[in-house]
Amino acid sequence: MGTNQVRPPDTLGDAIRRGFGLRCPLCGVGKLFSGLVRMESRCHCCGFRYERGPGYFLGSTYINYGLTTLLTTWTYIVCRFVLGIEQRWLIPALVGFCLVFPILFFRYARSLWLSLDCYFDREGAMEGLAEEGQEGVKKTF
Repeated sequence: MGTNQVRPPDTLGDAIRRGFGLRCPLCGVGKLFSGLVRMESRCHCCGFRYERGPGYFLGSTYINYGLTTLLTTWTYIVCRFVLGIEQRWLIPALVGFCLVFPILFFRYARSLWLSLDCYFDREGAMEGLAEEGQEGVKKTF
């Protein structure tokens, strides 16, 4: 893919699709991860630099924590008060969920954070390309 074709996601839906697909937020093709937790430093297709700065992915922990909390709370409410499941069964299951889900969702939280950032900060996203001598990138947004 030519670097003049890459651009931030046009819609919020595109950003979310690229995030859940674990794909580059600019070109939508390159993979973000080369293993279970090892994140690539750049997109192998367009050269977009994934690591934006020190502490950049701290925001992804908010996504991960927020979704874990939301799912745990709603599951407790529905299971306890609608389905009548006893706490002695419910609490250990939810504790287990709170330990496992954030680990499984780690990659998606990072990818969503990066995609949403590129969607909301379109100009800043293009700087991830231009910094490494790719001044010929055409800003198509």
